[in-house]
Amino acid sequence: MFLLLGGKMKERRGSFNLFLGLAALILCWGVHGATPEEKKQEKELEQKKKLEAKQMAQIRVYREVTDFSGRASELGTLGVNKATVGRTDPVEMTVQREAVLDERDVKRATLVEQGDTSFSIAVEFVQRGSMVLHMNSVAAKGLRLVIAARWSDGTNVFNRWIAAPLQRRALDQGVIVFTPDMSREESVVFVRGLNNVAVKLENQAKPPKKKKTKPAESTNAAPGSKTTKPKDPKADTKLKNEFDPFQGQ
Repeated sequence: MFLLLGGKMKERRGSFNLFLGLAALILCWGVHGATPEEKKQEKELEQKKKLEAKQMAQIRVYREVTDFSGRASELGTLGVNKATVGRTDPVEMTVQREAVLDERDVKRATLVEQGDTSFSIAVEFVQRGSMVLHMNSVAAKGLRLVIAARWSDGTNVFNRWIAAPLQRRALDQGVIVFTPDMSREESVVFVRGLNNVAVKLENQAKPPKKKKTKPAESTNAAPGSKTTKPKDPKADTKLKNEFDPFQGQ
């Protein structure tokens, strides 16, 4: 009986040792972290997020004018100008030279899915912008609010008249919704850029950042000096120049 018990004890000890070995392997996996491929994907995702955070966009909203009877050469001097909306089926219209709203009035932009393959963009304005939008939608009843956009994607900057929604009623909720002359990819970048600008102007709350541990400083650096990473020119996506959609027309 003693021998039998001893055999069972050895068997249990072997099973226990096997369990400890598996636990150690799992622990080692956790300590060593992700595989090189996973680390590469994580780094690429982080770089993508940094680039997206630098994307900027601008918007201009103009009111259509129909009672202009002057000559084409007088457009600029009489406070109106021409805008051509649409690339596949372009429509030319006369608009006021000065925009009634721009990106400084934007609180939030959203890509709105329509349930099929189509989509639209909704732009919500701050209080001042909401009042201006309401007044101009009333003044433009039966006419159009004409929208121009400028946005960056990497080092590429795009400038286009994107929409001219017809105003059938007063916009009293501070939001304008329109179907843009943009691809879905362009619309995503444009919406993100407007929201980035809204955050920068403090029209929108800044999303919380994840805390990261600072890497150890290089011991080769001279005392009191700071090591700075060289700036990647491809990451500079700010729209530095003033946006004028009539330029070049």
